[in-house]
Amino acid sequence: MKEFTPFRLDTLNQCLWRVKGLAEERILLAPRAFDVLRYLVEHPGRLVTHDELLDALWPKTHVQPEVLKSHIAAIRAVLGDDARKPVFIETRSRRGYRFIAPVTEGASTRSSSATGSAQVLVGRNGPLAELHQSLERMSRKGERQIVFVTGEPGIGKTAVADAFIEQAASEAPDIRIARGQCIEGYGSKEAYYPVLEALSGLCRGGGGDAIVQILAAQAPTWLVQFPALLTPDRDEILRREVLGATRERMLREIGDALEAIASRSPLLVVFEDLQWVDYSTVDLISVLARRRTAAKLMLVGAYRDDDVASIHSERSSRTFAPDTCVTRLHWRR
Repeated sequence: MKEFTPFRLDTLNQCLWRVKGLAEERILLAPRAFDVLRYLVEHPGRLVTHDELLDALWPKTHVQPEVLKSHIAAIRAVLGDDARKPVFIETRSRRGYRFIAPVTEGASTRSSSATGSAQVLVGRNGPLAELHQSLERMSRKGERQIVFVTGEPGIGKTAVADAFIEQAASEAPDIRIARGQCIEGYGSKEAYYPVLEALSGLCRGGGGDAIVQILAAQAPTWLVQFPALLTPDRDEILRREVLGATRERMLREIGDALEAIASRSPLLVVFEDLQWVDYSTVDLISVLARRRTAAKLMLVGAYRDDDVASIHSERSSRTFAPDTCVTRLHWRR
């Protein structure tokens, strides 16, 4: 637990707390943005270069520089930090960032129940209840679920998704949870970016070896995207095997792999900020929704409805398989 007034970085629950007198307000960050903030806070007072951050958080993965800038902007927005007069994160032009606020160690066992704080989700009981119903249909009946959580910017879609993930993890201890976030691109968007981020989290989480084995058997075109998980010899063999692989093969393989993962334990996949989604990921969502086989698989996608390009809406709203439940949760202020 790291503290920098008036915030506490809760590494156990992967969230941020803002202290207000005796009360605390929970602030939820996207997973990658949280990782960036944690790395900066764990190395306070010194320059953290762009290359150091990329090597630490995206090892052996090509990431556009704009991605890092986007995460820093999201963190500053949460902290209320001004890049021109920073209190927390100082930008060193063309070099990197420095966390300049004093950082102290806090009690790692401290929790919201102990401090009397709680995450407030006003007016979100309806969407949470519908998400829970979809989870029940998936986990008990084996009905795959596709749920889109939509609304205007700042209405609390991420907070709802995070609250739902916590609820799912507590009610179904065996569930596997994968998260990926779409990033606003200033050039071409990397194909399958949120999918690769979600798979990376699964491979590096508990039981990650089993996920790697499934990818090796069912989706070698995807496993080869993670050279850090492979020995040099295995990496070379896989690259020869997938040479010339088509887009259709990749879609078929990841569909098979996700169903194989879900056959062992329920699988919840959450994609955030789908308003910035790449077309390849849209096609993957369509493939998962069109498959007719039963699967304990649930996909939740959150997006700003006013920002979604019409072609995305059209491509993601094709006719789905009859055994797939597709739900759209929408609300306004």
